[in-house]
Amino acid sequence: MSFLTFSIPPFPTLIKAGDFVFQKGTKHFKRTYTVFDLLYVRTGTLYITEDNKKYEVSEGQYLILRPGLEHFGHKNSLVTTEIYWLHFQMEGNYSIQEESVLNWAAVLKDESTYTEPARYIFKIPCYGEVEHLEYIDKLFENIVSLADIQTPEYPLRQQIYFNDLILQLQIEAMRIPSATERLCEDALKYIRKNFQKDINMEDISKELLFHPDYITRCMQKTLGMSPVQYLNHYRISQAKRLLVTTNDKVMTISHEVGISDHTYFSKLFKKYEGTTPLEYRKMIQRIRIDDAPSN
Repeated sequence: MSFLTFSIPPFPTLIKAGDFVFQKGTKHFKRTYTVFDLLYVRTGTLYITEDNKKYEVSEGQYLILRPGLEHFGHKNSLVTTEIYWLHFQMEGNYSIQEESVLNWAAVLKDESTYTEPARYIFKIPCYGEVEHLEYIDKLFENIVSLADIQTPEYPLRQQIYFNDLILQLQIEAMRIPSATERLCEDALKYIRKNFQKDINMEDISKELLFHPDYITRCMQKTLGMSPVQYLNHYRISQAKRLLVTTNDKVMTISHEVGISDHTYFSKLFKKYEGTTPLEYRKMIQRIRIDDAPSN
């Protein structure tokens, strides 16, 4: 496995972040950047080539594209594919190394003294799959949501979230998930893939071949919420995105996130967000207007 290897401190510097949707039948454009480009797939599959090597980056997976190497989509998306992208640069040297097993002993290079900070050698997989989807998704969401806000403090907050992301990718590269964590991640993947359908615990149990009570215990232990709670949480997070990025009616969005009763959807939304869907949409629109640069 190829690892992006670099020394910390300092952390890599975030330059720009955003999200993009590849509609079915479209593919990634041909580009060559002078900085790193981290692509994380939220839904669907991205088919992309870098340095004559083809990758299929599916939901919950990421790919770090290197500076100076041409990359392009080698195949059209078979389904609508949503991604987050981050551009970042290294303040020092870096290398690409082939590794098999990592441990923390290989990461800590020098312990701190009274006058010098500890130094680490981070080794992040260039192509990997995240374990904690909910946490990683939230970090990307936090980073991207701050991208267009023109307040001086927000780029600094973005960098903090980016540091957390880099650290989490390093942590996940160092450890083998437990059986409980693996089952939890399988449940999350199933829910994320099928949230638009009328699914319940029986469906999840049948898919994962475990008793519903056991799945619930594993998720509560790992994530702090039950499968049904996570399903509701994920549906509301998708609804928030649609409220901000589309002009669809609340009833339409309710159906798009798998809730046929739009009245129940509005009640659930208010329970999670403390406001109605329409009020949330108006609030985000006001924030964007207030933060828009004046001519």
